[in-house]
Amino acid sequence: MQLSEQGRNLIYAVIGGLVIGAGLDLVPVYGAPLTDFLIQYNKAVLAGWVWQLVTSIIVVYPNYLGIADVVFNAMALAWLDGILSYTYTKRQYYAVFLATGIAGNIFSLANGLNVFSFGASGGIFGLLAGVISFDLVTNSKVNPGLMVWFALIFIVSSFLIGSADWLAHAGGALLGLVLGYVLGTRKGPELADL
Repeated sequence: MQLSEQGRNLIYAVIGGLVIGAGLDLVPVYGAPLTDFLIQYNKAVLAGWVWQLVTSIIVVYPNYLGIADVVFNAMALAWLDGILSYTYTKRQYYAVFLATGIAGNIFSLANGLNVFSFGASGGIFGLLAGVISFDLVTNSKVNPGLMVWFALIFIVSSFLIGSADWLAHAGGALLGLVLGYVLGTRKGPELADL
């Protein structure tokens, strides 16, 4: 399977996040592992630790949930990379991933104050949802196969797999739909490197 450069880089970042999380878990800060300061803790974010909205996209807690998250996200990126790299320029691929990952983490705040979360799935859902609206705008019709495929992936990964954060998935997807629409309406050679 031939992956795009950006797809490979995001897969490396997702896998590297587990390695980073494991290493930082060994570094104590004020009696807690450093990892605890980089994954999203909703109460801390609302108290001003907003960097966690970004760092928790990559830094993964080194336990069985973290391993499962990394495996699922890396496989999803590898599987979706063909359609993602066809839809987005290199910069758009990274920008949509980051923006929708942050949006997913913001939506995740609705899970309650004492909730910890981490992972890249909000960004991945944002990328995929953006493909749907991009395709709608550029082809002037809904692609039912793409819609069903997205709905199945969303339902299975959000509600049928362990402790997945459906709010992060939904938040990433909603912003992804908006960004895909905007990028689709602005498609043209003069904006190809946006």
